[in-house]
Amino acid sequence: MRSDPDAFAASAHRWLDDLDVEPRWRERLEAVATYVACLDGTDVGTAGVSGDHELLGMWVARAARGTGVADRLVEAVARHAATGAPLHLRVMAGNAVGLRFYTRCGFVLTGPEPDAEGCLTMTRPR
Repeated sequence: MRSDPDAFAASAHRWLDDLDVEPRWRERLEAVATYVACLDGTDVGTAGVSGDHELLGMWVARAARGTGVADRLVEAVARHAATGAPLHLRVMAGNAVGLRFYTRCGFVLTGPEPDAEGCLTMTRPR
């Protein structure tokens, strides 16, 4: 998040600095299934899925972008959430690369206007 701050909504930034504490992270890890992608023993990406089928915290290291890591993370999240319900996400409205990627992965915009944090909502039908 620190390396790509514009890719994350303001609510995600609340996890940094004074609130970046172990109990808070443990709580999140209990509520969200988190996937970590590794290349050659190095963590290069992460994505999570909440109980209400929302893809959360998608991030891929710059060096691993374009390698298929992001596609594999989305598919892992989709498999985890495979209950017949659609998969949802929020993406910053100004994140053109993210919008193109999620569209390529089958997500569609559910509304034309960004929310209060500047995010658009997308859904991937089952």
